[in-house]
Amino acid sequence: MTKKDQKENVRPPIVAVLGHVDHGKTSLLDVIRESSVASSEHGGITQHIGAYQTHNITFIDTPGHEAFAAMRARGATVADIALLVVAADDSVKPQTVESINQIKAAGVAMIVVVNKIDLPTANVDKVKKDLARNGVQVEGFGGDIPIALVSAKAKTGIKELLDLILLVSQMKELKSDPNAPFEGTVIETRIDKGKGLVATLIVNTGTLRAGTNLYESEKIIGRIRAMFDEFGLPVKDALPSRPVEILGFVQLPGVGTRLFDVPQGAVVKPPAPTKIAQVGIVSELPDWLKPVSEQEKEKLNIVLKADTAGSLEAITVAFSDRIKIVEKSVGDISEADILLARGSKAFIVGFNVKCPPAVGKLAQMEKVVYRTYTIIYELLDEMSDVVAGMKEVLTKERELGIGKIIAEFPYEKTRIAGTKVTSGRLARGDKVKIIRDDVEVGRAKIKSLRKNKDEVTKIEEGAQCGVLLDKIVDFQVNDGIIAVTTG
Repeated sequence: MTKKDQKENVRPPIVAVLGHVDHGKTSLLDVIRESSVASSEHGGITQHIGAYQTHNITFIDTPGHEAFAAMRARGATVADIALLVVAADDSVKPQTVESINQIKAAGVAMIVVVNKIDLPTANVDKVKKDLARNGVQVEGFGGDIPIALVSAKAKTGIKELLDLILLVSQMKELKSDPNAPFEGTVIETRIDKGKGLVATLIVNTGTLRAGTNLYESEKIIGRIRAMFDEFGLPVKDALPSRPVEILGFVQLPGVGTRLFDVPQGAVVKPPAPTKIAQVGIVSELPDWLKPVSEQEKEKLNIVLKADTAGSLEAITVAFSDRIKIVEKSVGDISEADILLARGSKAFIVGFNVKCPPAVGKLAQMEKVVYRTYTIIYELLDEMSDVVAGMKEVLTKERELGIGKIIAEFPYEKTRIAGTKVTSGRLARGDKVKIIRDDVEVGRAKIKSLRKNKDEVTKIEEGAQCGVLLDKIVDFQVNDGIIAVTTG
């Protein structure tokens, strides 16, 4: 191989960006890409992986919320270099430590990026000390891990960071023969109404071209109908380290899957216990073939829908063991999901998906409860509350009083439920559940009770009052409100 050939085989580095939520990972990439991603994201956090190539560097933007730990770990594994972003004013946090462990486990080179150095509360020395306590010793502080000081907001230190990435890349001598057989890694998958089954992948070796058959192990799962770059522009071929969006799948591959342009031969797989395991639900016998234990009775049945396979994985990992996922899939909530939820006595949780009006009407007819979210920690918090409430029901829950919501009134940023007590009593501090058409739609505590303009501690049967709950519950006029206790 000539020196010219060796130079031609040098590939761009693949860089993962990791760190604690709100430490500025997406804002940093925003500056590097000279685009505007951070400002449009729900809750200010990245919801799923994106890959971009700029300045002859491929960046994998891995999400910062703790529930996406598995996705961050995969990002570090795919990458050659990992940027550990730490805010100068906040220093090392739990997800920073988590990211450090993932980078070390992946065995990739690390560059520490101290962001927000323009803030008056920035303390770079504290960051270095805290990193050292967690086994990361940077240059000039007893170690050899490169460190870059930047401000994404002020756009300072960016050029120096890019130069540092390219320097580390040169030291690693990253090469890949574009004429070798193709191999790529799936970064994300989704279902697009116009495009169908779509996957984003990064080329590891070889060159990917339109018309190529794609294999997962020995199984063909698609033929490339079209490829697009990060700007949505069509491309005919993709060289090593290039991220591309692929159309033409007959079956979506799993996130993190390696794809090839030729079959890899017979692969010995452990036999699947049932068809359930094959669709990624649970590796166990169907419910009707096994005895139901007391612990199983206490599980909450969920039909989970999400915008991407990565989101499904992250939410599944974050759920407690008292949540049983009856089925999970990518795409908007469908009529089939409603019927499945009805049959399995489950309710539907959707993340970054919609429920069409016709499907919503079916849910109402079938008395199936569904909830959609755009911020993952709100989803997880509410599911924790539901599980906690379910536990109370399972420990001999008793009713203390029943009311009917007859009106609603705005109050600051929430609402007051105008309620008539139909039996028993309602009292401040009671745990209550909101019932609509015999289906529970939410739980909360009574924060305060008002009769006319006076605040009271208890309202007896036959009286009317205003009920202020301690959290937002989507109640409606004619809903029931039931105060409960356990024991």
